[in-house]
Amino acid sequence: MKTPVIVISGFLGSGKTTLLLKLIQEVHRRGIKPAILMNELGRQDVDGHILAQATDGLIMEKLLDGCICCSKKSEISNAITTLLSQSPDVILIELTGVANPEEVVDEMAEPGLLNEVFLQKIITVIDAENVLEYNSIFSSDKQLVHTLRRQIEVADIVIVNKRDLINDSHLSKVVKLVEKHNDNARIFTTIQTQVDFIPLLDGLQPLNLPAKKSSPFNMLSRHSHHNDGHKQNHTSFSRIQTVYIPLQQNMPLSLRKIEKFLKSWGNQILRAKGYVSVNSSSEILLIQFAGKQIQWEPSNYKGPQYIVIIGFNLDSVTLMEAWG
Repeated sequence: MKTPVIVISGFLGSGKTTLLLKLIQEVHRRGIKPAILMNELGRQDVDGHILAQATDGLIMEKLLDGCICCSKKSEISNAITTLLSQSPDVILIELTGVANPEEVVDEMAEPGLLNEVFLQKIITVIDAENVLEYNSIFSSDKQLVHTLRRQIEVADIVIVNKRDLINDSHLSKVVKLVEKHNDNARIFTTIQTQVDFIPLLDGLQPLNLPAKKSSPFNMLSRHSHHNDGHKQNHTSFSRIQTVYIPLQQNMPLSLRKIEKFLKSWGNQILRAKGYVSVNSSSEILLIQFAGKQIQWEPSNYKGPQYIVIIGFNLDSVTLMEAWG
């Protein structure tokens, strides 16, 4: 029996990991055994630690320091094969924010995987507060704009997240944008990706129970790759950089200072996350920054402190010097 795969896509900071965590908790509640394939642009595995902290004994493979649809594409097959060796009921793949889901679907159609897995659905999460600005912010990078558009176009379900940060007029424009690029997808508006799980997990069953029939060939055909220049350029994030900032244990930091620094770069900083102790406290906080909003929460992280910054047209040397 083939193992279903659910792909979660969406731009940086849209809420993919929050959704993935909730999906993991829900499938566990239903007695369904998940396996996770995580992809992060940076070398540090922040999201993987979040998932491991929240869920014991999670089956997970990680592809770090590169985009799963480009530099890490050759590793997808091996990672999925490793997950399959643990006999999961479903594989959940969270893509990096600048990945084109079509590339992963292409890899699933390779001979080594075609008889082992099938695409259940693609779920794309949208940052409702900022998505309308992407065309102007990234106007100099047509390839990136194309990738962000494809994340919407190939989705079976689109989750318009951060509903609480926008008004009704703004929401209407976001929904129209989604419908313009994909009039077949089911659209859900959410706060903190709180969504009805029934349509997201429809058809999933433990392997010892009969699952609903699915047509992998139709699904793969629907999401088939078109010759859009992506393979020629070998990257979908040509102007996206990841900067790793190690933090000294004795460096005095405050949440206000961190937030001020991140906001000072305007639209250049798309996402930041890491583990930091503030105000000389021994407690280490998980800090996440996206869409000009900073959030923090306690963590049990024990390793070296750091911040990972993902940005657009960033000069890493200048950024490191500014951090000082």
